[in-house]
Amino acid sequence: MPDLNKPAFKIYKQVAKRISSGHCATCNAIIHPNTEFRDALSVREYEISGMCQECQDSVFGEDGD
Repeated sequence: MPDLNKPAFKIYKQVAKRISSGHCATCNAIIHPNTEFRDALSVREYEISGMCQECQDSVFGEDGD
């Protein structure tokens, strides 16, 4: 779970609310942390940004491309 005490989440309270309810910060899809992520790097990105795997792929390129 991302650290919701970060300044960005204090500014964007709606995003923090999504994350705390188990949803993606970007698209609001339900996140299943045990099965959602492809690898440890994707899990780490989730811990930073709160984005699901699909949104990470969209932002950073699938498989880091």
